[in-house]
Amino acid sequence: MKNIVQKIVSILAILLFFFDSLSKPIDNIGISVSYTQEKIKIFKCRLTLSIPEGWKLPKAPDISVLKSKNLKNFRYDGNFEQLDEVTYRISFTVVMENTLKRENALELQLDCPLCKDICTIVSQKVNLTLINKEISSISKIFILFIGFIGGLLLNAMPCILPIILMKLKSFGSKEAICGSIAGNYVGIAIFGAIIAFLKISGEAVGWGMHFQNPYFLEGVTIILFCLALYSFEIVNWFPSVRISNKTHREFFGNFLSNTTACMIAIPCTAPFLGTAATFAIQGSIADLCQIFFAIATGFSTPYFLATLLPTSTWAKLVPYGNTLKKIANYGVVVVFLWFFWLLTHHLSPVATKLYSVAFIMLAALLRKGKYSAAGMILLLSLVGWFQREFPNFSAKAMDRYENIETLLRAELSKKQIVIFNITADWCLTCKYNGRIFYNEKVIRAMKNNKVKFIEADMTQKSNALLRFINSHGRVGIPFTIVFGPRTLYPGILLGEILTADAMIAAIEKAKG
Repeated sequence: MKNIVQKIVSILAILLFFFDSLSKPIDNIGISVSYTQEKIKIFKCRLTLSIPEGWKLPKAPDISVLKSKNLKNFRYDGNFEQLDEVTYRISFTVVMENTLKRENALELQLDCPLCKDICTIVSQKVNLTLINKEISSISKIFILFIGFIGGLLLNAMPCILPIILMKLKSFGSKEAICGSIAGNYVGIAIFGAIIAFLKISGEAVGWGMHFQNPYFLEGVTIILFCLALYSFEIVNWFPSVRISNKTHREFFGNFLSNTTACMIAIPCTAPFLGTAATFAIQGSIADLCQIFFAIATGFSTPYFLATLLPTSTWAKLVPYGNTLKKIANYGVVVVFLWFFWLLTHHLSPVATKLYSVAFIMLAALLRKGKYSAAGMILLLSLVGWFQREFPNFSAKAMDRYENIETLLRAELSKKQIVIFNITADWCLTCKYNGRIFYNEKVIRAMKNNKVKFIEADMTQKSNALLRFINSHGRVGIPFTIVFGPRTLYPGILLGEILTADAMIAAIEKAKG
C-alpha cells in the first residue's frame, strides 16, 4: 500500500512539473506589432516574438485569421527570421477591401511551437489596428463631395422637421440669410470640435450621440428658452449700438437660431451623410475638419442661392414677412418643448417639476418687466441645478444591451430571420422609418417567413450598441439590419431611409 502511495505521489509530481513547464511560455511570451503601408491598399506587417530564455522556436508559427474588418487577402509571406537567442520576427501582408476607410482591424491567432526539454505549442491571440494613411487624393475629393451632397440633402430630411419653422425666418431678408449662413458654419464647427475632443480623449464617438448626453440636452433647452424669449421680444439680447436695430436683430437673431438649429439637425443620418460622417470620425482631425466644412457648405447652399435673388424678389416677400415671423416664433417654442421632453428622460420627477415651474415663472416675470423677481427665480433655479436633483445625470447605469450579440446569435441559431432595428426618441428619421413596420406588405412578409423583430433603444447612452453599429461600418442611427440562414454575419444592412420594397427584398434574400 505504501509503495502504491509513493508511486501516485511521484506521478503527480511529474505531472505538476510537466504542466508547470507548459505554462511558462504562455505567461512570458511577448509580441509586438509594426507595419508599413506600401500602397493604398497593401499593409506589410511584422510581428516580433520574445520567448522565455532557454526555449527555441524551431519553425515559423502557424497564423490563422479569427476576425477582420475591411481587410481581405491575408497572405503569409513565410518570412521567418531569428534576431537573437530569444527574439524572432515573422512577416505577412494584408490588403484593404475599402480604401475609403481609415481604421482596419485584424484579429489573429498564433500557434507557436516552442521547444526546451519538451516541445509544446503555445497559442496566443493578437489584435492589430491598421490605420490607412495613404488615402488617395481622388478618394478624398470623392468623400468631400459626398459630405457636400449629404449636407445639402439634410435640408429635406424628416429629422429637421422641428426646425423648419425656425428656418423660415432666415429668408426674411439678406441680412437674415447672412446671419443664417454664419450660424450654420459655427454650429457645425462646434459639433466638430466636440467630436475632435472626444476622439483625442479616447471616448467612443458616434454620429449624433451627443443627444444621449443630458448636459447637452440641458444646455440646448436653456438656449432655446432664451431664443423663445428673444423671438417674442420679451427680452432683447442684442441692444443696438451703431447700426439699425432691425438689421442688428435680424443678423444676430438668425445667427443664434441657426447655430442651435445645426446642433439639432446634425444627428440626422441623411443619404450620403452617413458615409462622410463615418470617414470623418474614423479619420484624422484634419480629415474631420475638411469633411465638416463640406457638410456645412452643402447645408448652407440654399442660403447662398437665396442671396443671388434680386432686390425686387425680397420686396415681394415684405407683405408676408410678419406672417413668416409669427410662424417661426412659434416654431422656436415647439422645438424648445421637444427638447425639454427629451431632457425629461434623464430627470427625476422632482427635477422635471422644478424645471417646468422655473421656466413658466421666468417667462411670466420677464414679460411683465419684473427683472428683480426673475433674477431671484433664476438664482434659486441655479442652486437647484447645482444640487443635481437628477439621479441619472451622474449615475452610470448598467448597459442593458451589453449582451446584444449573444441574444442575436441565439435567435439565429434557431435558423430564422431576424430584423434588428436601433432607434431613439431624439432620432426623428428613426420614427419616420418606423412606419415601414406597419406596412401591410411588410407585415405579411414577416408573418409568412416567421421573422423575429428585435428593437433596441439608444435614447440613453449604450456603448454596446455603438460598438455594434461601428462593427458594421456605421457611426449613427437609423440602423436596421436583417440576418438570416443565408446571411448570418455581417447581415444585410439597409439604408438610412427605409422602404417597404427594400425591407421585403432583404427578407427574401435572407431566407434559407
